[in-house]
Amino acid sequence: MLSRSIVCSLCLATFLYAKNDFFEDSKAGWFFYKDPVVNNASKNEAEPETKKEQQQSVVHTTTDYNSTAYKMSIPFEDTKQREERRKREKEYMDNIPWHDLDNLSADEYRRLLDTTRDISVATPTKQYVASYAALQKFWVDKSETFAKVWQVATMDDPSLLYPQHGSTHFTRQQKTKQLKKEELEFLRSLNQDLGYIVIVENIENQEVVNPLINAYEKAKEETGIEYLILDYYEVPGFAKKHKVSLKNLPDNFISYRGENGIEVVKRFKYGYPASNSIPSDTKFIFENAIEEKFKKEEHKSKK
Repeated sequence: MLSRSIVCSLCLATFLYAKNDFFEDSKAGWFFYKDPVVNNASKNEAEPETKKEQQQSVVHTTTDYNSTAYKMSIPFEDTKQREERRKREKEYMDNIPWHDLDNLSADEYRRLLDTTRDISVATPTKQYVASYAALQKFWVDKSETFAKVWQVATMDDPSLLYPQHGSTHFTRQQKTKQLKKEELEFLRSLNQDLGYIVIVENIENQEVVNPLINAYEKAKEETGIEYLILDYYEVPGFAKKHKVSLKNLPDNFISYRGENGIEVVKRFKYGYPASNSIPSDTKFIFENAIEEKFKKEEHKSKK
């Protein structure tokens, strides 16, 4: 009986100790971590006098910055601070380096875009909003250029892409009649200086060659552009120079006789091309992959 009383007393003492700790630190259950306990006397001596001083003295984690408690603890600006901030913002917006945007690093441009967005949203004056809109347009134009260069780069070197055998873009949506008309007129103006070169593994294999002949004959009816189908093993020099791989045959190129008779060869598709996509793919590669300096004057971009 005596030993049972002692055990009960110890259990009760442990429960009360734990219970008191829990209620004293009730907020601890709301966080994923708990800071080490600090002696109350030392804590009071080191505690900043104001909220602002407290903010400056504490290193915050990402969790702190995302918490409502932290946001509520940040003091609002007083009138003087607000005026000073607006002066800094105006100076910032007045000194956007418009003449040097192309030379900014990606990090610099991201910070510029984020800052001008925040300023123009908080103070949506005509100048601020117009500046932010212009920076957005610059960024979008950069992105479009990146997308075009990406496609050109992957056409130059198919090893950058995963093989897509049988993907002939039959699902591509048709251009409008007007755009199609302009596209065909442009290609007809090139048919004396432009031709197609198609590389196959075995030119005697009719199952491979016939679908290509059908596709290019239909395209020829629309554009007048001639084509030539060659055996991979009969043109080793061409295959090596233009990175033709047996894995990606048939491989399709355009050959352009440009300024001063210089020949420019560019891949425009690998695999089996669809007859209705050959003209649009040809126009895209001609406009974006062949440098203007190699084009004849009448074929240069009018943009």
